[in-house]
Amino acid sequence: MAGLRRFWPAVLLAVLSAALAAWPQANRQLFLFLHPLLHHLPAPLWRFFSVFGDWPTALALMLAMCWREPRRLPALIAGGAAAIALAVLLKAGFAVPRPPQVLPQGMVDLLDRLPGNGSFPSGHAMASAALATFAWRGIGWGRAAAWLPLAGLVMLSRIAIGVHWPLDLTVGALLGWGAMRLALRFAWSDGWPRDIARTAELILLVLLAGALAWLLGHRGVFAEYWLRAAIAGGVLVVGFWRFARSGH
Repeated sequence: MAGLRRFWPAVLLAVLSAALAAWPQANRQLFLFLHPLLHHLPAPLWRFFSVFGDWPTALALMLAMCWREPRRLPALIAGGAAAIALAVLLKAGFAVPRPPQVLPQGMVDLLDRLPGNGSFPSGHAMASAALATFAWRGIGWGRAAAWLPLAGLVMLSRIAIGVHWPLDLTVGALLGWGAMRLALRFAWSDGWPRDIARTAELILLVLLAGALAWLLGHRGVFAEYWLRAAIAGGVLVVGFWRFARSGH
């Protein structure tokens, strides 16, 4: 029973996913209920929370967490890569249209641009669940009360913004949790040798720098781009400083 309690977020997500998949009309009706209800809060707030479901932001924050727990770097890379690959393959395979593409005009009030890929599963839900799992179970930073609400707010933000169905979010969160839990358990749990870890961290920093350069070159394409840029830029500055310092 104690072991089951540790997995209660996954059990809850699995039950919700099964129910929404079994009754597609409930999936649609839940979106139509929550979307206008969430609009009672200001749009910038939902776009703010949505930032923490961006993969570059989530990976940058997990990389910063690894500075306190270097042995978790392999889990970050393995879990993040597996979740991203799953998102890309499943989105292409299912090609589920997003709410504004199937609902009558005027029923969805978009708060951001409409992504061009499929709706199922939600990459934002996957990234935020992976981030929460990494912080909570991998690094031991805080209890569930400190991280699960953040993932929940990211999920709600995607409904408020108007780009995801509830089933996209529950399945996405379940996949993100599962990928990171498996990585934390099986992906070199004792860490890599120092030289390999340094090389891997440098590669991550270079990739993050590329993502930041792209973002700054497309200013205004994404709402709250300044927050994304601030997080990525802060991690880059500290990360390269640490890398240079550790080489002496």
